[in-house]
Amino acid sequence: MSDDSPQPAGVPRRTLLRTGTAALAAGAVTLGAGTGVAQAAPATSPPMPDGTRLSGAASRPRGSARGRRGRTRFGIGYETWFGPQNIDHFDSAEAEPVLGKYDSSDPKVIKQHAQWILWAGYDFIMLDWSNNLGGNWGNGVADKIMAGSDALLRTYAGLRKRPQVVLLLGLDNGTAGQTANWKAQIDRIKTKYLADPKLRPLFLEHDGKPLLTVYTGARWTDPPTWDDPDFTVRWMGAFREIVLNPGGQWSWITRAPYADGQSTPVSDFSKGLQGWKADPAWKIAKMPVNAAYPGVPEIQYVSTKPAEGAAQQTGTITSDPFVLTQEVLSFNAIGTDYPAHLTARPPEPAARNQYYLKDAASGEVLRWAEPPGTDTSFMVRQWNVADLKGRKVVFEAVSNRTEGPPVGWIGFFGLQQQRAEMVTAAASLGGNEYYGAYGNWDAQLRMSGATLVRQVQGIYDYEPELALVQQWNEFGAPDQFSVPGSNDIEPTKVTRLDGPNSDGWGFYYLNLVRDLIDQYRAGRSAPRVMLDTRYP
Repeated sequence: MSDDSPQPAGVPRRTLLRTGTAALAAGAVTLGAGTGVAQAAPATSPPMPDGTRLSGAASRPRGSARGRRGRTRFGIGYETWFGPQNIDHFDSAEAEPVLGKYDSSDPKVIKQHAQWILWAGYDFIMLDWSNNLGGNWGNGVADKIMAGSDALLRTYAGLRKRPQVVLLLGLDNGTAGQTANWKAQIDRIKTKYLADPKLRPLFLEHDGKPLLTVYTGARWTDPPTWDDPDFTVRWMGAFREIVLNPGGQWSWITRAPYADGQSTPVSDFSKGLQGWKADPAWKIAKMPVNAAYPGVPEIQYVSTKPAEGAAQQTGTITSDPFVLTQEVLSFNAIGTDYPAHLTARPPEPAARNQYYLKDAASGEVLRWAEPPGTDTSFMVRQWNVADLKGRKVVFEAVSNRTEGPPVGWIGFFGLQQQRAEMVTAAASLGGNEYYGAYGNWDAQLRMSGATLVRQVQGIYDYEPELALVQQWNEFGAPDQFSVPGSNDIEPTKVTRLDGPNSDGWGFYYLNLVRDLIDQYRAGRSAPRVMLDTRYP
């Protein structure tokens, strides 16, 4: 299927992404006659559409995609805690859903959500049970969340078409597997869901078993070791760009879209420089993975950082040859360089601090990367090497700058081959100075969809087995702070359409996700959309 393939028959043309077009969502905005300027709808605007225009046509199916694109299953985080008797009734919501302040157990709401989610191209939802354990198991909160999930599963079982389901559990006071609460929850899943022949088919399988994810939070240490033969268990962290996700954890949300998955170390320097050829400039040392955060662990890494008062040396370190067996090669980098103007070709190593992947026999440069520009924190570097699988290669780091610290040296650790299991994208993200803080200078607001498009590029780049495009309906603090500082996708009411000052986003992001997934499955190398700056 080419990039310019025609609109599939019966699928309504998506107009919300085209600035200046008519056919905008009723009640959201009207266009000044002949001006193309957005005008706010009156306070007494008619109700938003109920989604009928969206539900009549399915998105481009995975089976129509070529190559690795056809394997990717898209998912979205989903909450079942809303309703008059539940833990949340939209009292702190950044915007109000089109369906109003609904009850998560209402079959009509569940069906409408399912229609919209399928229309956008999603394959599964990830039911959020991450708050169930700890004190919530006995105070009624977990019961309400699970009751909403029960209603959803019963409704899904009666639908001819519906998304599949993945459960996202949470730790029990920091542990997994040992406590009575944990065991009771796992037993409930097995006996109430998986043992029911009507419900078992609803659960998405990964590696031949129902996928069970467990949220561990932003952590610099390996996840728990609990496993269960009835599930494919994956640990779900967050903020990989700063915590580096040890143990191959997946990310629920992250500011940089990386491929997450099971990993195999190439070298961790636990045995010194064994397996490496290194000039004298390279030494093994220890330092915290991120000096900006207190209490983080020290790791063993290799660098050209000179001893206090010593001169900066140059040199190269090269791994023993190894065969690429996975789709991604990752490492954690530190150090600086003064980059010259970059082109599509690698820069000359004689003048740069750089990392290289080379053919073991010919020395051909296959991939290259720059140091991150910091001497206090490690940053993830990743290469998609799916096209190189089976090839014998070497990893090489070259340090050619002679300026003293902090600008002259580079280092790295954690070189690993990685399975491209999961990539996560989101419409908005908090800053790194403190997890999830939208008031930080480096927060990423919606920006009329620009943040989402940039994040989804990671899915295009790595073509993973699973992809999360976040999220459907959290609607509340501490993760959703405002209309522009929210990553919720569910359609909302909107009476003021004024960019970041809007009071909702209508169907804009549902349509945008549809466009991004359709183009992905059509084989585009990068998303091509026209964003509408009237939306937040």
